[in-house]
Amino acid sequence: MHDRQRPLTEMDYEDYLDGATNPEFAQMVTHVGEFTFLAQTNFLGGWSEDKERRVVFLLQRTLQEAIDTAGFHNQAMLETRKFENGLEFNYGDSDYSFSYAIDGRGRIQLSRRTSSAKNFHEWYRRFMPSLPAIVLATVEMIDDELTGFEPEEPEREYNKYKRRPRVIQVERAQYKFSVAIELSEQAKVKAKTNESSLPNIRILNESLLHRVPSRVGSLTDPLTLRPEEFSRIDYQVNRWDEPNQNLEVFKVSAPSNNMWRLLIFDFIYGGDTYIPANGERARFNQNEFLSVIRTESAYLEFFRQRCVCGFLMDVLNRGDTTSTGSRRPSGPPHPFSTNFSW
Repeated sequence: MHDRQRPLTEMDYEDYLDGATNPEFAQMVTHVGEFTFLAQTNFLGGWSEDKERRVVFLLQRTLQEAIDTAGFHNQAMLETRKFENGLEFNYGDSDYSFSYAIDGRGRIQLSRRTSSAKNFHEWYRRFMPSLPAIVLATVEMIDDELTGFEPEEPEREYNKYKRRPRVIQVERAQYKFSVAIELSEQAKVKAKTNESSLPNIRILNESLLHRVPSRVGSLTDPLTLRPEEFSRIDYQVNRWDEPNQNLEVFKVSAPSNNMWRLLIFDFIYGGDTYIPANGERARFNQNEFLSVIRTESAYLEFFRQRCVCGFLMDVLNRGDTTSTGSRRPSGPPHPFSTNFSW
């Protein structure tokens, strides 16, 4: 691994892999599932048609500028769709598609469909550095256009030169990454012969999950139960990174789909009001979290290092580590592919 200090916008996919703590394993994750960014504001009202037309124009201009900055150069593929109490902008480019939506409950969401890891990287490095500015501009539009207050409306004391303070702001936000692992055909053959009727559960059993409720509610080894007794098993841990005020969620699901050969990983990097066991609550800081630095950290430090080369790799390695506690440099013992059609 080489420590490359270049910014994300200049980092090609080979640089991304080379900077991973385990480049060989990172290269094996060839597809990334649906990606979403969600921000919740404190706006709770709807809007009239007149105001909607202006918001469409302003948001369209903002997104077109971001598309141009990203170098996509295909603005004709940006379309607007109206749904109940909301607006959605779809960018239908074959390589760089995404959707951006706001609704009457104050939610702002950016999403991108499943794609190859290389295409996802190209889209993310080009477009995502513009996301903080897009979201903050959207919040300003909501505040200026949809609250019903004039932008220059003074506070209670009379001062015609003083702009009113902002009413609308982001209360919480999160990045969500997904990866689906499909175990090899060898696992399917073993399932048919009942040698390992629950291949994905076996992996979780050897790394994370040792007991599940039986028919009578008692905890027992999941491998001793019939496959028909389960439809899905989920494992999730929420971690709070106090110095950076980040919520980190690590989740893996073992559904019954495809003869129990799938493991679906969901990872969330979020910012929220922190409620400690003792002491005062730490309020979410929208300007600190909605920044280019956090956008890069969510992808490079959180997703690439801690999720792919950390949690995901260790799960497939059955949690095995070397005697020094470091992760094994080799690939997982289970042949797999990153399924992109679930």
